[in-house]
Amino acid sequence: MQIRALTVFLISFCAQCAFSAASLAADQSTGVVAPDKSPISWARAVNTRPGREAPDLMERLRDGFAMPDLDNELVQKYQSYYMKNPGAMRRLLENGRRYAYFVLEELERRGMPSELALLPMVESSYNPKAMSPARAAGLWQFIPSTGRSYGLSQSWWEDNRRDVVSSTGAALDYLSYLFNLMNDWHLALASYNWGEGSVGRAVAKNQAQGLPTGYDDIRMPAETKNYVPRLQAIKNILRDPQLVAQLGLPVLPNRPYFESVALYGKHIDLDTVAKLANISVDEVKALNPEHARPVMKVETINLPKDRVPQFKSNLNAHQESEKPLSRWGSYTVQPGEKPERIAGKFNMSLAQLQEANGISMKSLGKPGQPLLVLTDSAPEASQAATSLTTMNDNTPVNVAESDKPTPSKDTAKESSKGTKADGKVEKTDKADKTSKPGKSDKTPVKLDSKKDKAATDKSAPSKTSTKSASKNDGKTAAPKDSKSSTGDSKSAGSKSSAKTTAKNSDSKKSGKN
Repeated sequence: MQIRALTVFLISFCAQCAFSAASLAADQSTGVVAPDKSPISWARAVNTRPGREAPDLMERLRDGFAMPDLDNELVQKYQSYYMKNPGAMRRLLENGRRYAYFVLEELERRGMPSELALLPMVESSYNPKAMSPARAAGLWQFIPSTGRSYGLSQSWWEDNRRDVVSSTGAALDYLSYLFNLMNDWHLALASYNWGEGSVGRAVAKNQAQGLPTGYDDIRMPAETKNYVPRLQAIKNILRDPQLVAQLGLPVLPNRPYFESVALYGKHIDLDTVAKLANISVDEVKALNPEHARPVMKVETINLPKDRVPQFKSNLNAHQESEKPLSRWGSYTVQPGEKPERIAGKFNMSLAQLQEANGISMKSLGKPGQPLLVLTDSAPEASQAATSLTTMNDNTPVNVAESDKPTPSKDTAKESSKGTKADGKVEKTDKADKTSKPGKSDKTPVKLDSKKDKAATDKSAPSKTSTKSASKNDGKTAAPKDSKSSTGDSKSAGSKSSAKTTAKNSDSKKSGKN
């Protein structure tokens, strides 16, 4: 009887523990466990602030500002720059026209400060196609390895770091984790840019010396030092309606720009989507920037909200007529075939064949190589090609490293100083030199050694936006001492799986993946 009673007690106790653990998951749509120290009020699913109903998205944005202000010389320098160059601010807002409403909606749904909707302006100039020298990509600038840790898969078909919906969820997960870790939004943002391991060590050093540990007090790279001031300067300008009007900044409507439509894994051409929705191919690409090929293999597709009914109606009619959704097919390279002959067989130019497949010229002629080819150009072309479904798992690849000249030992040594991602060697970056992999942070700032990878993953902030933004917002003319941050990498860490990845990576890598 005693054993039975003890068994019943243990079962009851375990059930209570499971219920308590489940109650922590406040975000039902992403499965994210709410942090103990909520940024504002994580538990509320829908924000009900008055500004939510305002016609101008900026008014709604202002109503959600919740971060403490930073006031220093760098903030004034950036603010002065933007006021003297209103065209730069205009382009940032115009770039965000398609995406800012969605980002703000997600922030409000999670109860997070609306200032974070301005962070893609600093990271990528709100350009989802932005790519940094360290191969950080998308609005939120994730490097390949960290993207995979957050479920942002990358393949020949697509790079989900550029997916506006998925990458926003991943970035907000990470930012929530950082705030919970640092309990300070400025330090959380510095960690997003530089890595929580690096920030934690800088804080610990000041603590040991009895010095203040605020954003302005700790030592950090110049790029990170300029990161939050630039965000603050943008915030200062946008929160003043009179200044916004004076600078002639555009009004962003407070309504959704796009809507996701289910396609259930169909292959469909970009130009077919454009035709059925009566929009340009460029618009399709802008709303679905993750897709790398002229034909998409998708579960859902983003379209301008006002074109969704027309697209659905035209799609149904198109399918009822039994017309194909794609004019592309798969072809396997035969022994001895030259790329020129393959291109001619399908009435394609050599450049068109190479661009569609995204591989080197040498790889186009590799026997057994699956290639994406046009099938509607001639009867013999359609007979030679097979269904695209054969390329779901078997996609074109560049010539293997073993087919290339073997590097010397010295070259191999040099390449080992970098890290591999997607089969390519990448040099370590500035932030990597600041932290030693594999060491725990034994500091008062409770930085789990599991998160130390972020110190190496999250590095020099300014390269992407300087290059990509030079076309978008004129940041190349920004104050000299700031390289307009992009956050070359985002560290893994907010989910349990991400934490495990960070732990494993930290002991193996000294730089970015």
